[in-house]
Amino acid sequence: MMCPLTRQCPPNTILYNIKAGDTYYKLAEQFQTTIQAIAAANPHANPYNLLIGQTLCIPTSSYPTCPSGNYYVVKAGDTFFRISRLYNISLDILLDANPGIIPENLYIGQIICIPLADSYDPCAPNQRPYTIQRGDTFYSIARRYNIKLDLLLKANPRVNPDALLIGQKICIPILWSTYTNETFKVRLMYPSTWTRVDTERYEGIDGFFQISAIYSNKSLEEVCREEAYHNLMPYGSAPVIREGTLSGQPACFIYPSSDQPAEMRNQASAITKYKVPITVQGQEYNYFIIWASKEHIKEITDTIELF
Repeated sequence: MMCPLTRQCPPNTILYNIKAGDTYYKLAEQFQTTIQAIAAANPHANPYNLLIGQTLCIPTSSYPTCPSGNYYVVKAGDTFFRISRLYNISLDILLDANPGIIPENLYIGQIICIPLADSYDPCAPNQRPYTIQRGDTFYSIARRYNIKLDLLLKANPRVNPDALLIGQKICIPILWSTYTNETFKVRLMYPSTWTRVDTERYEGIDGFFQISAIYSNKSLEEVCREEAYHNLMPYGSAPVIREGTLSGQPACFIYPSSDQPAEMRNQASAITKYKVPITVQGQEYNYFIIWASKEHIKEITDTIELF
């Protein structure tokens, strides 16, 4: 939306008309300020859709050092106590983050630093942590993860959805669906936001799973090593193999090393031996294998039932 030329900027900022080629980065360099300070002074502007002739308020006053990168522009009626309540942080933490500012002397347009809280409530077992990125809103996050907005709000009762901070941790509810494959004799649970790619694979923006079977006369340990150290290095050059159980059977879990190819999407896997070999299209298989994103492999395998 175009702002009227009569727009009034708060103290210690100047009115600026956007020109062709302007970006927040260029303006921050030109006026010796920061991208965060410009964003804080223009909370309703979209930095990714600047329009020629649009007006911005450019900060000219000094701004505090702010490791979190979250700046706030003081408004009429603001106090440090009110701001601390808005962002659900302690008054002491807010004061410590702004040592050069006198709390009794706040003025409209003043820029202060909003620190991240030292800790946050851990997520429940049916929730996953998420870190707020620039531009995030509860509505956009709910849309991205295909969950209802009220479920996201209930999962984060101490978070103010109108005062999100970059780097802040929140919890994303995970709803589960049941997957059954008669061919591979397996039943499991997976995040319901994932969609079917084919009969053996489901995936979403935050992960995936895929199942298959292996025939081998070798031991479980040997089968696991062959999978982990495949010549294509799907788990990177130094995968980690851990013992465990899957559907009550001895199993191995393979986790990737840091140099795993990005296209593998953090793939991990688990392998166990069927109690009774299965037959698929006339071929016998005696090992079950599941590939899944490493963040989900344990959650999913904990639900697996081989029948």
